[in-house]
Amino acid sequence: MSHLPTLRGASRPADPAVAVVAGAAAVAVGVVAAWQPFALAAVAVVGVLAWGLWTPDRLNYTLFAVLLLVPVTADPGYPVDPVWIVLLAATAIAALGRIQRFQPYAPLPSIGMVGFAVPAACVLTGLVWWTGPKDIVIAVAPLTCYALVGWHVVAEARAGAPVVRLARAFAWVAVPVTLLAVYQRMSGTWPVLDQLAISNAFTAQAGAGRSAGTMGHPIVYGTYGMLAMCVAVGLRGRLWQVPFAAGAVGLLLSGSRSAWIGTACALGIWYLAQPRKLTRRGVGLVAASAAAGTVLVAVGPKPVRDLTDLVRARLTNVGGSSSATARYRRTEEAWSGIMDGAGSALFGLGPEAHVRFFQQIGISDGQAQAFDNSYLTLWYDFGVLALLVFVSILAVVLVKLRSLTARMLIVGFAVQIWFFDFYLWPAAAGVLLLAVGIGAAESLRPVDCRLPDPALTALRR
Repeated sequence: MSHLPTLRGASRPADPAVAVVAGAAAVAVGVVAAWQPFALAAVAVVGVLAWGLWTPDRLNYTLFAVLLLVPVTADPGYPVDPVWIVLLAATAIAALGRIQRFQPYAPLPSIGMVGFAVPAACVLTGLVWWTGPKDIVIAVAPLTCYALVGWHVVAEARAGAPVVRLARAFAWVAVPVTLLAVYQRMSGTWPVLDQLAISNAFTAQAGAGRSAGTMGHPIVYGTYGMLAMCVAVGLRGRLWQVPFAAGAVGLLLSGSRSAWIGTACALGIWYLAQPRKLTRRGVGLVAASAAAGTVLVAVGPKPVRDLTDLVRARLTNVGGSSSATARYRRTEEAWSGIMDGAGSALFGLGPEAHVRFFQQIGISDGQAQAFDNSYLTLWYDFGVLALLVFVSILAVVLVKLRSLTARMLIVGFAVQIWFFDFYLWPAAAGVLLLAVGIGAAESLRPVDCRLPDPALTALRR
């Protein structure tokens, strides 16, 4: 006897096999979770990563999530330093993105490959002080990774990928990150980051009341706050005031003076670009914000007063503080090495020269063993030629990309890296890469990735 057809909309009887498989899977998950919770977490991460890499658009979100949100100060058991895991993962994701978009008849060179000029210049100047391939590879690897990611981001933007929507999404991510930063400030701890820190220098105890978000360092978290504010005010979007406020609060909680200066310069670029410099609405908004801030500082809850104390402490005696004094001394040491002769000024002192300086000589003041100036570090290692290539690319990108948001971020980034070395901080470099992507999406002429096969074109003719 034939089965009657099931009416559309009527419920079908459950398949017992599906229930058995689902039940067995649930039991297996429970057993694995009880015996090896880290193995289950690893499987979950791999599954989420596979889902995030399945399509080109989701791949771009995954790429910037790795760059901006994964801390390089936490080590859950990586085989190498966390920074190399993040850099290599981001590079592999970008390379996969290029493979997904690969067209055999499309020209490979593109404007996005200009970033490779920096590691190429470093290799050429590094050959002057050749001591073997190891130092050059280690020194140039981060710059090469960023160049490849930049190539991918520009190509995606020119192909019509929703880079602007991606940027707005990561500006909104600042909201939960700021809530985490508020908890870090109130509790005086950095959950997970403290337990997995690769050094005591990257813990809440060393942070002196500052928040680090998910980035693992207050300075880099300040860079992310700058990103959220610039994207929110530059690209606007629905309820843009929310991520803008979250970025501003996070910026204050980070206590990063370099990020404050960078953000001030970026917002200055935004203000100068406005056709009307003074409006009644703008004056009213500034006055209302100032009045509300004054009231909160005077009679607000304890967390607000604590934040005010943090900001006041960071702004007190800026030029004579211990960190400022340490930067003066580092600048003197770097400049002394650079000006040691014509060779060191033109070609630097060799790949990883600054690392050798702090390992062999060092500055015993309890501060970070780095020059804390990205420009001086590049000059010290690879000479003025490599520095000029890097600065020239920043200048050309700033001028050619006719995007206000991109220009804000580039200016803020260029100013902030005067006060720290960004090369091994992917989250900081990610801000520049996202800025270039936004600029390419809003400024450059789109290119159709779906190029026809020349043979088919000939047949059509």
